[in-house]
Amino acid sequence: MSGPRVLFAIHHPLDPNLGAPGVTLALGNALVSLGCEVFYYGFGEAFPGVTSHSAWHSVRFPWVLSAWLARNAGRFDVLDITTGDCWPWARMGRPGARRRHALLTRSHGLEHVVSEQLREDAHSGRADLSWKYPLYHGGFRLWEVRQSLLMADRVVLLNAKDRDYAQQHLGIPASRIALIRHGLSEPFRALPPPESLAEGPLRLAFVGTWIQRKGREDLVAVAQALYEQGVRFSLSLLGTGTSEAEVLSAFPAAVRERLRVVPGYRHAELPSLLREHEVLLFPSHAEGYGMALVEAMACGLAPLSTPVGVAPEVVREGETGRLLPVGNVPAFTAAVRALAEDRRRLLEFRRAAQTAVQGMTWRDVALRTLRLYESALQEERGQADGPHEVGRF
Repeated sequence: MSGPRVLFAIHHPLDPNLGAPGVTLALGNALVSLGCEVFYYGFGEAFPGVTSHSAWHSVRFPWVLSAWLARNAGRFDVLDITTGDCWPWARMGRPGARRRHALLTRSHGLEHVVSEQLREDAHSGRADLSWKYPLYHGGFRLWEVRQSLLMADRVVLLNAKDRDYAQQHLGIPASRIALIRHGLSEPFRALPPPESLAEGPLRLAFVGTWIQRKGREDLVAVAQALYEQGVRFSLSLLGTGTSEAEVLSAFPAAVRERLRVVPGYRHAELPSLLREHEVLLFPSHAEGYGMALVEAMACGLAPLSTPVGVAPEVVREGETGRLLPVGNVPAFTAAVRALAEDRRRLLEFRRAAQTAVQGMTWRDVALRTLRLYESALQEERGQADGPHEVGRF
C-alpha cells in the first residue's frame, strides 16, 4: 500500500542550506523513504525567474499559493503548509481539494511568541522597532497565522511554549496540536565523542544570523566582559549572513583579533567548522526550535543557552549544559569563565550534550508525521469542503 501524496508549501526558497527549507527537505526525504510521494511549493514555484526575494514576496505568497491550490489541490492527499499561508484558500472552502484530504499548518516558530519577545525587548530598550512593524509583521501577519491555525485540520508546532500559547491565547484545541521535534541529518550523526583539547584559550562558537533576536548585542557584551576579566578565549561566528567587516565592527577593537567570522556555509560543512570548538554560546531571545543548538550539541559542544525553543528539552541544567536567562550578560559571562577554569567539567558537559541528542533521527520524525497524516485523513470531510475523488494511500 503506497503512502499519501504530500505537498509541502513554504514561504522560502527551497535551499537545503537555509533553516526552515532545510528541515522541510529533510523531512520530505524521510517521508519518501517510507513510501510517500512528496512535492514542494516555495518561492521558486510561486515567483519563477526571481532570484532575490524581499518582504513583499512573503506578503504576496499566501495569495499566489491559494490561486495555485485552487487549480492543483486535487493532486494531493495531504497539504502541509507553513503558518499564515493557507488561510485564503481555506477560507474559500478549499476549492479543488479531494473530498478526503488533510490540511496541516506547520510552524517553524510561532510568530506571536516571537512578536511578544520583540516587543518586550523594545520596551526594555534592547531592540528598536520600525514604525512599519505593527502594520504587517506585528499586525496583519499575526492575524494571518491565527486564521491558518484555526482553519487547519492539524497544527504542527516545535516547542511547548508555542503549544501553550496557541491553546491559551489563540483558541486552538489541544486535540488538533501535534508537537513534533526535528531530527539530525546524517553529517551530524555518529560523530566521534569529544576529547580534551590542548591547553589554550577556551574555544567558543556562535551559530546564527547576525540579528537582534539571536542575541547579537548580548554576545558582543559577553565577549567584551570576558576580555576585561582576562579570560582567554577565541570566538567563531558562523552563518552570520552579513559580512565579516560588519560583524567585527560591532565588537571593541581589542576583542576583534580573537574572532573568526564565516558569513555562510553549506549545511554539511558545519561539523568540520565546529571541530576543535568546546562551547556553544546560544543567547537567542526567541526561537521556534533552535536547530543550530541541537547540531552543535551533536558535534560535542557544551551549550550555554537561553530557555528558548527546544533548549529546555535538550539542555539539562548542570548536566548537558546551562540554561541562562534571556539578556543576562553577567550570567553568560560567569558560565563561560567557570568552564574555562574547570576543563574536566566542561568535557563532561560536552559528552553528555552529544549523547542527549543522538537519538533524534529524521526517520522517527517522519514516522510520527505519517501517523499524524493518517489520523487527519481518517476524519472524512463533507462535500462542502471539496468535491471529487478520495485519495489513495
